Amino acid sequence: MKKILLTVALLAVAVAAGAQNKDQLQASIAKAQEATLNEKKAANPATWIKYGDALTKAYLSLYGDARTGWDPTTVMLMTNGKQPLSEEQVAINGTPYIVQHFEFHDMYYDANSIVAAIIITQHISDENLLVQARDAYLKAAELDAKGSKTRTLTDKLLTVEERLVENASSCFAIGRYEEAAELFEASIMCRDNNVINSLDTVIVSNTALAYNVAGNNAKAREYYELCVELGYDENGENSSALADILIKEGDTDAAKACLNSAFQKYPSSQAVLVALINLYMETNDDPNKILDLIHHAQVNEPTNASLVYAEGNVYFNMNDYDNAIRCYYKSFEMDPTYVYGIYAVGNAYFEHAVDVQDEMDKLDLSDIEGYDKLLAEFEGYLTASIEPFETAISLAGDDNQDVKVASASALKQVYFRFRDKDPKYAEGYDRCDAILKEAGVE
Repeated sequence: MKKILLTVALLAVAVAAGAQNKDQLQASIAKAQEATLNEKKAANPATWIKYGDALTKAYLSLYGDARTGWDPTTVMLMTNGKQPLSEEQVAINGTPYIVQHFEFHDMYYDANSIVAAIIITQHISDENLLVQARDAYLKAAELDAKGSKTRTLTDKLLTVEERLVENASSCFAIGRYEEAAELFEASIMCRDNNVINSLDTVIVSNTALAYNVAGNNAKAREYYELCVELGYDENGENSSALADILIKEGDTDAAKACLNSAFQKYPSSQAVLVALINLYMETNDDPNKILDLIHHAQVNEPTNASLVYAEGNVYFNMNDYDNAIRCYYKSFEMDPTYVYGIYAVGNAYFEHAVDVQDEMDKLDLSDIEGYDKLLAEFEGYLTASIEPFETAISLAGDDNQDVKVASASALKQVYFRFRDKDPKYAEGYDRCDAILKEAGVE
């Protein structure tokens, strides 16, 4: 009992110490801010730098030096063994976390005992300390006519940016997307100013993504458009996301223009291709327009296997399996290391079999002849998928684990159906099952 009371007493002392520290930091901020209200002192860049430093110091003092990506040992070493007030297990979007609660922040550990997020839970100001520090440093830069403080301000702004981005990433990791977007957005000005005069395109893209996931289409569109303008399109991914927003807004013409422009730059982008195909089909347009674009690109790059693969994707999405398989085989023949080409052959046969199975399900029960005919086609397509899937598995290395898993998953189903016909199929089933278990897929 005494031991418990002692623990409670120590906890009370820790909380009191934290409160005192908070008061001291607030006083330090107030003193530095008071100087900025003095007309003479406010004209001096150093005054604003001191104010920014007070804000930054307060942030670091309250929320600690722990960083995402650290393991518990590193956290203990780098934070002088600071202990949490409490700890609990939670699940967010199906992902389990152990959450350690500190006085001013929570620390989320993932299943691998790595810090996945650090979330501020108690603010000492109505405004974000880091944003206030950023603005103070930018005010100092505005007053620094000779640029004598440029190097100092650059370092300080990048420190603020790093923390804002980490806060944003933490919020995104646990599903607080709107908050993440606002923090990513706030960090942009740390570089986009007269001191550093640059834009971090990755952060701009992250801002767009976070706003998009949060459902803020207007903001997401603004930053996706900026990404495209800056030439940071992530192989057409940002244009595809922008087009999706334009479609939601009912501006299909603008979406088509966006996607066609992206396709010219990234002709092998699956995201752009799928978006174009879907848009053309939704608007009753002609998918042959896409084929024309692909054929034009093939003239410019006749040995590019990915362009032939892209042509196959168009046919595949049109349910023209024969032409799709022809193109996929051709892409693999052009580049025998192009594992996606041979995988796509197996997948096309497999999907063709699924379509035939759907036809079988629609038949009248009395149509035995029709059923037997379709059954032969169904099993024929499944059999045809075996060799390309096996080739894909043998070619797929660590960099193509997705192809290996997808091929094994489909083959497992094929081998299961034929397991009683030949021992080799039963063996194939066991081998694919082992591959999937090794990859952590049931």
